[in-house]
Amino acid sequence: MRYQLDWRNSDLVQNGVIQDFADLHIVRTENTVGSLKMTLAQKGYNLDSFRVGQYLEVWREKGGVLSVFGETAYFVQDFEFYSQNGEELVDVYAKDLNMLLETRIVAAASSTANAEMKGKADDLMKAIVRNELGINAHPTRRIPGLTVQADVGQSAEIARGFAYGNVLDVLRDMANSATEKGIYTSFDLVRTGVGKFEFRTYTGQRGADHRRTSGDVRLVGENYGNLENPRYGIYHGDEWNYVYCGGRGEKEDREISEVWDLRRIGTGFPYNRKEYFRDSRHQETKDGVDDDAYNALNEGKPKTIMTGNLIDTPGMMFGRDYQFGDVVSAEAFGQAIDCHISSVAIRYDAQGGETLDIKLRGERENVFTTLGDDE
Repeated sequence: MRYQLDWRNSDLVQNGVIQDFADLHIVRTENTVGSLKMTLAQKGYNLDSFRVGQYLEVWREKGGVLSVFGETAYFVQDFEFYSQNGEELVDVYAKDLNMLLETRIVAAASSTANAEMKGKADDLMKAIVRNELGINAHPTRRIPGLTVQADVGQSAEIARGFAYGNVLDVLRDMANSATEKGIYTSFDLVRTGVGKFEFRTYTGQRGADHRRTSGDVRLVGENYGNLENPRYGIYHGDEWNYVYCGGRGEKEDREISEVWDLRRIGTGFPYNRKEYFRDSRHQETKDGVDDDAYNALNEGKPKTIMTGNLIDTPGMMFGRDYQFGDVVSAEAFGQAIDCHISSVAIRYDAQGGETLDIKLRGERENVFTTLGDDE
């Protein structure tokens, strides 16, 4: 097992290869900005060695194969020089490529085409990236080396208004909305070469499908020796099943959409009608208000969730048999749920020891409903 970092300046000219770190800690999580922290002995480095925007790629060797970890790269953001227990050290902190998504807003006014969209969530997300930091953006806002995957229209239909919203937040909201509607949706900025990135969306799962019905199943469970800290829960305490969603307008002229799920209201006991109000005055259209109402109804559904930590065994190893974003079949407490490998954290120290913290999360199929209103 070996790690090394390809270290380049902001113009992508190579400074060197870093292998002498005392500690390396990396976290990758779906639909968010990942992080890297490395600790180095100060010998050989000074205050001029590191600069904001330096470019790092993490290469991991296992089984004689050296490959880029996590399909991403990192930009240096912070660094600290310090003394600890007689040692002179430097910590370098960096963020992964998804950081680029949080550097832009949707620079468009309400009711304009770039701030009000309806369609397949995956294609809408790509349109936003093209408009705000890709080929359709003003030249001063474009990210060098960025491309966007072709539209495929495989996610759920949504309607959204997001004028002046942060791009990362808008994308996460769209992905969550599509997932709540029953089509798992995620996104990522993927390293395709040195200084080259592609924005991609994923439906079903980010990586490979190893669920029970896939034909290429990967089984996870305490009985297989590769699952620890499993937790299986059925949650009704935060349920709501009748939603009032308020759009624009004042008093009796305010746009209100009402949606409900009769099956959930009538299940369990006679007091199970649970009402909830969602403020959606930011939505410009009735479609947008209806979509928010639908999302709120699904967010309030009772949940059956399994979580746990996947551990390496000789028969099933990270990087060989499964990757970040794959789906596997997890078993615990007599139940089986298909779980996403939603977060991977790796710590590697100077003695060559690697510690993996791989988190699984699975949820039973969403409960669907039909929008209703009192018009």
